[in-house]
Amino acid sequence: MSDLALDLSGLHCRFGDQSVLEDFALQLAPGERLAITGRSGRGKTTLLRVLAGLQPAQAGTLNLHGKLAMQDGRQLLAPWERSLQLVFQDLGLWPTRTVRQHLLDALRAQGLRGSAASGRADESLRALGIASLADRKPARLSGGEARRVALARALVTHPRLLLLDEPFASLDATSRAEGFALLDQVLAATDAAVVLVTHDPEEATRLGGRQLSLDSANSPS
Repeated sequence: MSDLALDLSGLHCRFGDQSVLEDFALQLAPGERLAITGRSGRGKTTLLRVLAGLQPAQAGTLNLHGKLAMQDGRQLLAPWERSLQLVFQDLGLWPTRTVRQHLLDALRAQGLRGSAASGRADESLRALGIASLADRKPARLSGGEARRVALARALVTHPRLLLLDEPFASLDATSRAEGFALLDQVLAATDAAVVLVTHDPEEATRLGGRQLSLDSANSPS
């Protein structure tokens, strides 16, 4: 049984007649960080959605932490069974839910309820420095605060794989640097593997770890 966090091979993904990812392969060790760069349309977000079980593929085999999640393009594990979290570029915060409720919702989806869920949520709020925002709804959050909430919601479930879709793209340079510093802080306490997709080479370097460009000649077209 593989001890890799992620082992993907033979991925084919297309939309109509357009091939987005073709015979794509990727391996990631536990705790490893990978930044994937590329122009728009090269398949960065599509790749994350396939890994998360949100996007169908025409072919490919995916193992996550030794569990077969996809075979011949057929999804075998539901998104909530994959021990991963995906932070979207638009964050996906619900306007009617408070910050604390967002974290509790994520824990309930993992089957954790009651005092155990409450304690875990409060711990994550403190770790991300947003305990004072617990009762606020997204409309009352700044852009940087909203991204902290999205990270807290992802990390509260203790995922083994964290997928980041340009989570700091709309922030100014100072806020973006603060976001990466926060990410470094929270990742230091976990062995979660991380995949960041970005069009910005500086962000790819800032993450640390390995880099992969989908614009290179050997990458999928």
